[in-house]
Amino acid sequence: MTQNRLYFGYGSNLDWNDWVQYCEKNNANPNGLKEREPAWLVGHHLKFHYHSRGRKGGAADVVSINDCHATPGALFDVDHDAWSTLVAKEGAPNYYEEKDVLVIDSNGRLREGITFVVCDERIKPDFQRPTEVYHGLIHNGLRERGLPVKGLEMAMQHAFDTPTINHLFVYGTLMSGQKRFSQLEPYVLSQHDATVQGHLHHLGAYPGMKLGDGVVHGQLMELDRVEACLERMDSIEGFLGFGRNDSLFDRTIVHVETEQGHVWAWTYVYAGDVDDESIIVDGRWR
Repeated sequence: MTQNRLYFGYGSNLDWNDWVQYCEKNNANPNGLKEREPAWLVGHHLKFHYHSRGRKGGAADVVSINDCHATPGALFDVDHDAWSTLVAKEGAPNYYEEKDVLVIDSNGRLREGITFVVCDERIKPDFQRPTEVYHGLIHNGLRERGLPVKGLEMAMQHAFDTPTINHLFVYGTLMSGQKRFSQLEPYVLSQHDATVQGHLHHLGAYPGMKLGDGVVHGQLMELDRVEACLERMDSIEGFLGFGRNDSLFDRTIVHVETEQGHVWAWTYVYAGDVDDESIIVDGRWR
């Protein structure tokens, strides 16, 4: 039995009707593409530098950049037949090609997946404006999944220097009033009380969060100079990079609740082993 592929979609495939229409036109079954959840492609930004004759304008691509960036989209399970259809829809390998990537799912877990990127020979040196219809497919697809459109709108301005996620959730020694806040404070534009689903564990001089079904109380920090901030926080938290198994804490993306609403934010989760005896029951480091 052939195993399904885990596919990350960030463009027109965020629109189910666009996929169904292609399948109907080509006598293919659309049901082999099954969406799992909203997700984030780490280390990439969105760009329009490919002109699609079929779309009559620019078509989306994701381009590698540093690990402070992430592109929103969705994870799909794809069976063998649907994968063949998807490859044809993407024009692979002549226009787009397959790429192995790391993706953060809705539960903050790092997953290995596949996406499609524009072939080097198809890339134009300047901005290729997409049609309003194509832009709308992506915009509406992100909105329907509760994902931000900031990265899309930056790509429409052909700008890529600002990470899509500019918030950090902290729950221990980096909180306001705690001993390491002075190292975070220069980057903080605003802060709000916030919660994340998980369990807080007492590790001695500091806590560590594990994602799960409990509640962890902390603070949501809106950041200035995001890349510089995350590089500094990575060194403090012992995060050595995505896909590594020797970090003290792993950096991931979580859904944060505040009185002002829901926000996607970076946070750090403890990478080591814990047991129930170390759980801080009320989820508060203070």
